[in-house]
Amino acid sequence: MMARLMKNPEFRQRQWDHRYDHHIAPINQYVDTLRKQAEKGSVPYVPPMYGGINARLLSLMRDPGPMTQDAAGGSGFICMENDDPTAERISNYFAGVHIPAGDIVPWNAYPWYINRKPRVAELEAGVLPLKGIIDLLPNLCVVMLHGGEAKDLWKRLLKRFPEMARVRALGTYHTSAQAFWTPDPTEKARRKKHLVDSFIQAAEILQRETPSGFSMWPDVPTMQFTGEDVRTEPRVFDIPADTRRNVDHTGRVTAHNEGQKSRNISEGVKRSWENQDVREKRLQHHAVKVHRNGTFVGDFSSLYQAFKILGLPVSKHIPFRKKLKQDGRLPFNDGSDIYDFEILPPI
Repeated sequence: MMARLMKNPEFRQRQWDHRYDHHIAPINQYVDTLRKQAEKGSVPYVPPMYGGINARLLSLMRDPGPMTQDAAGGSGFICMENDDPTAERISNYFAGVHIPAGDIVPWNAYPWYINRKPRVAELEAGVLPLKGIIDLLPNLCVVMLHGGEAKDLWKRLLKRFPEMARVRALGTYHTSAQAFWTPDPTEKARRKKHLVDSFIQAAEILQRETPSGFSMWPDVPTMQFTGEDVRTEPRVFDIPADTRRNVDHTGRVTAHNEGQKSRNISEGVKRSWENQDVREKRLQHHAVKVHRNGTFVGDFSSLYQAFKILGLPVSKHIPFRKKLKQDGRLPFNDGSDIYDFEILPPI
């Protein structure tokens, strides 16, 4: 399993702190309304990493899983970055067809936490919440219905609100391992192919039906991660000379610079900061846009801050930053994850 972003306390806290930013606020305020129906249980929020009211795809699953529950050690969010195999699978499917989080809003057929198959009455209770979410999505082009309960709920929605037929709905399988359990390998392969084909079809619909003037990324301050003094980030001369290494952008150690030679280099770097032009250039930080495995993560006020919040090895950000400033865009490999960094205007 890949490292999940919601396992990172700083990332999770940022999502929580920004859950009422303007693109996601209408959805999470509606969640607050549903939460007041206490007898039905808790309803997880939708994190601001998603497109919110700008989304064009609604991803409908069955019910919130345990990792959506902050009281039980989860994130408090419906999110494909939760520490959960089903969440990881759907994240990989979206990444595979290049549908970013900014195009998506996740939801559940029964939005309250029960951690079991919803009963008929509970599915009926999920109709109005689904209608409420759809009403908040003016750019909606397609709904993905994952599993039998999601498809059942959609039929109930159409029965009560026939005008919803204008929205394209793709019925397919859930991304849980249980959805593919069958003793027949041919049937298992057929189900998996149907799921993959459904994601491909969803991507084609989004590509074909992009609204005029639509921005792929939310026009929000949501992911503008600030709050630190970026000028306090460590510089080359802050790293002990005897332990410094030359590292390429993949994190591979290519050489060692130890002992007196490194100390001489360090002293030279220190002296170079006395040059006003050099100093101003080095203090000019660039924000960065980050995608993880094809999914938009956010904009960060500096590369150092992005590495810190995303749990990447901070000691490697300095050589990577130099290459990134030269190229403008550059991938960084961290285990099985690929982070794509793009330079934004200096701040």
